[in-house]
Amino acid sequence: MIPEQQQGITEEEKELILVEELSQKLEGLYKDMEQIRRENLLFESYIMRNSKDLQREDEAEDKRQKTKKKNQPVDKKTMQLTNEEKYEIAQFESDTLKKNIEEGRIRSDQILETLRAILEETDKAITEIRKDAFDFQREILFAGENTRTGKIEAERIDKYFKEKLVQKDAQIEKYKQKKANIEQQITKTSNQIQKKEEMGDDLKFIDFHQLQIENKKYVKQIDEKNKKLLGLKIATGRISSVLIDEKNQLQTEIDQCNKLIQEINDKNKKTAKTQEQTKKVKVQITSLTEKKKKFAIQLEQVNNATNEDIPKSMTYVLQKQKEEELVYKIRNTNRKIEIAELAYQKACKTLGINTKKQ
Repeated sequence: MIPEQQQGITEEEKELILVEELSQKLEGLYKDMEQIRRENLLFESYIMRNSKDLQREDEAEDKRQKTKKKNQPVDKKTMQLTNEEKYEIAQFESDTLKKNIEEGRIRSDQILETLRAILEETDKAITEIRKDAFDFQREILFAGENTRTGKIEAERIDKYFKEKLVQKDAQIEKYKQKKANIEQQITKTSNQIQKKEEMGDDLKFIDFHQLQIENKKYVKQIDEKNKKLLGLKIATGRISSVLIDEKNQLQTEIDQCNKLIQEINDKNKKTAKTQEQTKKVKVQITSLTEKKKKFAIQLEQVNNATNEDIPKSMTYVLQKQKEEELVYKIRNTNRKIEIAELAYQKACKTLGINTKKQ
């Protein structure tokens, strides 16, 4: 039966079966090599951690081997590790790794707390710098400028920095008191811990676990409060910036208002001057109108004179000369009246007065 099956298989199929078997063996070898490589890495790590102890053991083993007979055969099984020894090594490395992870976590938590403290201190410093800049801009740059000279007064700057130094000294004293209180709390807590250790009243695992849970809860609440505080600080900075812009705009509007008030005063002065000139022109117009009427009456009398009223030649010549003078004066008067009327109309236009109503 078997020969018949072998006769039914071709050479190519035999090669494929052979290749598949070799592939499976090779894959098994790779797995074994990988396992051996991991074991070697584990053993190397163990040797690196316990090199001194192993060196002492090797020296003791060498001394024991020297005492043995040279012709005694060496048992190869003693050169290999048993499963129990492998388990102990793996357990030792696992415990060491967990310990390193826990130490790394503790160090990372300490670094994180330090960074949080630095960040909080930086935020406080930024807030104080912004507040100082705003106070300096408000009290020195805006309010400290002399209206007459346009320069900042040195006395105000000196007073400002003296007040700031006094505030800093008060703040330093406050921090010193706070530091002393914290040191007292630390000393008190250390004494309590020492008493508990002496009395043997250590915390149980459950109590410690409960404290860890509460600590995480409080840390989370502190983070939320810090985020809210940071948001409020950012909003305060924006509001301060908007307030400064609004103050600058208000100062610009005040300057424009003062300028407009000055222009209105100048216009009022010009208006009063123009009204005085208008009154003078009206008086001149009235006077010239009366003269014009008087000259017109005289001219009419001359034109209506009869032969009886005609004077003698010399008298006629004198009257004629007088008439020409009067006509010349009438022309000049009419010209002055026209000029006065033009000036009156111009003044009325300047004042916005309707001449038809008047």
